[in-house]
Amino acid sequence: MKILDTVKRGFEVANSNLKLVLIVFIFNVVWSIASLPFTPENSMPAGVAMSPAFTMFTIVFMLASVFIQGGVLGSVKDIVKKNKLELGQFAGYGKKFYLRLLCLALIIVVIMAITAFITTLIVAASAPTKNVFIISITTIIALAVGGAGIYLVILLFLSPYILVLEDAGIFQSMRASMEFVKKVILKIIALGALLILIGFGIGLVVGIFTGILSLIIKGKFLQLISGILNGGVNAYLSILVTSAIITYYLSIKGGESKGTPTA
Repeated sequence: MKILDTVKRGFEVANSNLKLVLIVFIFNVVWSIASLPFTPENSMPAGVAMSPAFTMFTIVFMLASVFIQGGVLGSVKDIVKKNKLELGQFAGYGKKFYLRLLCLALIIVVIMAITAFITTLIVAASAPTKNVFIISITTIIALAVGGAGIYLVILLFLSPYILVLEDAGIFQSMRASMEFVKKVILKIIALGALLILIGFGIGLVVGIFTGILSLIIKGKFLQLISGILNGGVNAYLSILVTSAIITYYLSIKGGESKGTPTA
């Protein structure tokens, strides 16, 4: 299946399953409303730490997001495979895959953190020497380490999707993602880039509209309206992106099982 056809299918799934979009939208709006007491009316200055209360609230939101992720992945799987949305299964999917998706996310975060730490450490260790040659060499090494980390994260990109689609274990889904992405890495990057551009375009339109509203509405009410608009956009995009990626993965797997050319 071509990438543009995959994205088109993503739009079709999102447009025809607005009830699923609504669930994610409600979750996003609840988060936006609940976070209003913790957020200043103006943007937080750089270097200013979040309050402990807001930090805890953010952690709770992220943990709850994993449940929503499981529900969305499972529901979209049913739509793409069976052409049928079973909302009654949403909570069941969220519960079934919660621990595996959470552990998978933590592993990927740890990988990113370790990569960033090593890269920073290499650069910081060479800086005091003030030797141009040493700094140049360590910079190249740091870039190589950072590049390797980014490459690994790209290879693991499909892990949560495979985990749900194949009902796989954490490390099994990671291994399967690495094997799959290696074969079509350029197409995966192209699909990801296209989805990002679509999200950026829609976000830009909403941002312009919000900017116009800011000339009329101020304070917490503006934050509320912005949260609702962004919540709707993010909910729609989450279904669009999930549908496109699952459709692409299943189309390639189907082609492989039949021994036919793919992508």
